[in-house]
Amino acid sequence: MASFILRRLIALIPVMCIVLVIVFSLVRIIPGDPATTLLGPGATQDQIEALRAQLNLDQPVILQFYHYVVGLFVGDFGYSLKSGQPVAAEILQRLPATIELSVLAVIVAVIVGIPIGVLSATRPNSMFDHVTRLVSLVGVSMPAFLLALVLQLVFATTLGWLPVSGRVSPYLPVEPVTGFAVLDGLLTGNLAGALSAVQHLILPTAVLAAFLAATLGRFVRNTMLDVMGEDFIRTAKAKGLRRRDVVLNHGLRNSLLPAVTIIGLKFAEMLGGAILTETIFAWPGIGRYMFEAIKNRDYPVIQGTTLVFALLFVLTSIIVDVLYGILDPRVRRKMG
Repeated sequence: MASFILRRLIALIPVMCIVLVIVFSLVRIIPGDPATTLLGPGATQDQIEALRAQLNLDQPVILQFYHYVVGLFVGDFGYSLKSGQPVAAEILQRLPATIELSVLAVIVAVIVGIPIGVLSATRPNSMFDHVTRLVSLVGVSMPAFLLALVLQLVFATTLGWLPVSGRVSPYLPVEPVTGFAVLDGLLTGNLAGALSAVQHLILPTAVLAAFLAATLGRFVRNTMLDVMGEDFIRTAKAKGLRRRDVVLNHGLRNSLLPAVTIIGLKFAEMLGGAILTETIFAWPGIGRYMFEAIKNRDYPVIQGTTLVFALLFVLTSIIVDVLYGILDPRVRRKMG
């Protein structure tokens, strides 16, 4: 297992190099000039040229790439063209908010999606099965931005039960300790702040979890229907095992292996693809940070956040492979 993890980590190096080259090239192909964007339409040509020289944008692209790669080896992602702050520090400041939201969304999706899939598979073509299939189809088909707007309209604007956006109430600030607002509120004894953070988490978590829960429910149902028709299931029933043991210990266990892949990949997508949800809910994560950088053509931030997304995606894939080995002895033997 250790040698397998080491091999995957070594394979990570060329992948990240390719991602680095692609991202560095693409952000410079996009039409427009960041100096002009930052200074606004009223800037003179001399002011634009002076800012380009200050930001080293007047240097050849090869030289800019060389300085960027050298900086990465010492943890220097460059400085934001908009704020002037180190990109690495700003990413680290926002990363806990994205992780907090994504982890909670995955937990909710697993708690909701897998039991629904199991119950649907054990009651095929029943009323419950038809209803859950219809609801999961809606969950998979509905765009995230539309669901977010509907939830904000109903639960925040109309009913007033939940905050419409943000991470914590401005009247109940939470002193940062770990960067995770709920945990920080509990650690500092600020229970009102922790409760406010939980309330702010509910709507964006529901949006992110809806798609994954619907996907998991449909996937587990279909997989379990196939597994429940296998010979070893009939053997287990013939041995007189209780139905619950047959379903949970034999059917569900063999259906969860493909589901682990779905959960891992979707979690990685949430870490890097929650841009829309974070923007709608004004969530201060790296997804929204990247969205603002794209609007302002902030090259260093776009490059830095994209690298972090790629790294998180690859690391999540490695964790999924390791979980495969833990859950399935056949895979573990192949890993060596």
